[in-house]
Amino acid sequence: MSTNWRQRALERNREANARFFADQDAEHLSEDAYEEELRRHWLEAVRHYDPAAQLHEELVVRLRGEAVDRGALDFRIGDALLKPLREGVSAAARKDVELELTGVSRGSTVLHVRPSVPEIVSDAEDEEDLAVVDSSIADPAMRDFLKLVDAAEKELDVRQWERIVPGLDGVVEALDKFDLAMDMRWFSLDGTVRSSHLSRRGKDYVRSLRNTEVQKSRMGITGRITELRESGVVKIKTGASRTSSAYEVRVDPEALMGMHLELGMTVSFVVEVARKMDRLGRARSTEYRFLRVSDGQERLFE
Repeated sequence: MSTNWRQRALERNREANARFFADQDAEHLSEDAYEEELRRHWLEAVRHYDPAAQLHEELVVRLRGEAVDRGALDFRIGDALLKPLREGVSAAARKDVELELTGVSRGSTVLHVRPSVPEIVSDAEDEEDLAVVDSSIADPAMRDFLKLVDAAEKELDVRQWERIVPGLDGVVEALDKFDLAMDMRWFSLDGTVRSSHLSRRGKDYVRSLRNTEVQKSRMGITGRITELRESGVVKIKTGASRTSSAYEVRVDPEALMGMHLELGMTVSFVVEVARKMDRLGRARSTEYRFLRVSDGQERLFE
C-alpha cells in the first residue's frame, strides 16, 4: 500500500465535506450533524484504501462548575461520577459494560471515557471474509442514556427508560456534591455523534422523581412465625419452601407482649400495607403494620 494513501484519503474527505456543506444551511446545521458528516466522510475516504479502517468509540463528558474550572479532576469527583454512569449504561445494555477513563483535558474539565467490552470475533475462516463491525454492545446503551439525559433536561416523561433512571439519579447525586453541570457527547463507531446536556433544570427534574406519596391498602397474611423482636416486629413465612414469601409485620410493642406469640405458631393477620411510591410508580419502601387477627383466630390470643 502506498505511503501516501492517508494524504489521498484526507483529500478525498475534504472534497466530500465541501460538496456536502455547500448544500447545507449553515445556520440550521447542528454541531453534532457537522461533526457526524466529517467523521462519516473520513471513514468512507479511508476505507477506500484500507477496508478494515475504523473510527474510535468515545464518550466525552464536560463538567462545568467552580470545582472544575481550573481543568483538574478531584479524585472524589471521578469516583462519585463514573460508578453511577457505568451502572446506568450497564442497565441500558442489560449487561455489564465497563468504562475506562482514557484522559482528562481542560476546558473546564473534560473526561474522555471509552467502553471496555470484548471484541466481536467473526466465524469466518478466511481473513478476507472478516467484516468490519461498526457497532458495539455499548453503542445503543450509550445512545439510550443520552436520550434519557436529554428528556430529563426537557422535563419530559422518562418512564420508557425506567431501568436506567437509577444510574442517572446517581450521576445527579455526584454532580450535586460538587455543584456541577454536565455536557455529554457520544462518538459511535459508525460516525454518529450525539450530545446531551444536564443543567440545574435537568438535575432538579431528576431529583423530583424521588418524591414519594404513601399509598395504603389492606391484606391478609397467614403463615408461621419465624422471628419475634421486642422492638415490635413479627416475621411470618407463608410456606415451607425456601422461596416462600416472608413478611415483617410491625406491631405495637406493648400489644405484642399481650399477644403471647411463640416461634413456630401459625397465625393469620390483617395488616395495613403502606407503600411509598415515587413519581415513576416505583415502590421505594413497603411497610406492613398489624391491624387485627383474622376472624376465627381471636381466641388464640385471649
